[in-house]
Amino acid sequence: MNEIVIFDKAALSKEMKLEAKALGIPVGAAEVFIKKSVDGVGKKLSNRKIITNKDLERAVYTELKKYNADLAYVCKNRDKIF
Repeated sequence: MNEIVIFDKAALSKEMKLEAKALGIPVGAAEVFIKKSVDGVGKKLSNRKIITNKDLERAVYTELKKYNADLAYVCKNRDKIF
């Protein structure tokens, strides 16, 4: 379902860091590319008045994939992985 969401950089960053930790990605490296990814997502979505959950997921996946494909996959499929 496409629900409207509020883009919160701090919350997104925190979620990504938790996922990175679960994958065993070193903290220092994760912090660097997560910051770059969150900033990229912010730029992509800055001109939109309404952001849906799918818009946010798509932007996060696109940005994270540039730096870490495994983390991007996990974030994209967070609720679908059993």
